[in-house]
Amino acid sequence: MDTVQSLSPNAVLQDLGDRLRQLRKSRQLRQLDMESLGLSYKYYQRLESGQVNPTLVTLHKLANAFEVSVYDLFRPEAQHDMQVV
Repeated sequence: MDTVQSLSPNAVLQDLGDRLRQLRKSRQLRQLDMESLGLSYKYYQRLESGQVNPTLVTLHKLANAFEVSVYDLFRPEAQHDMQVV
């Protein structure tokens, strides 16, 4: 059985930002390209830097854009099998 490690809210936001950056770069997108999702460049930049707490609607938009599940946005990179949703 896996042990659940409790992370601070700031650590969760930073991990999410790191994951978003990895997904964006793996698709050769720029932060500016995320504006096509209805997310301003500045807002997306703050998401990647872990400075804002996204809503569920925003997480859903990001998951759709990267063709992953919302759950996959929070999984450690080593656990990703990057299946298309």
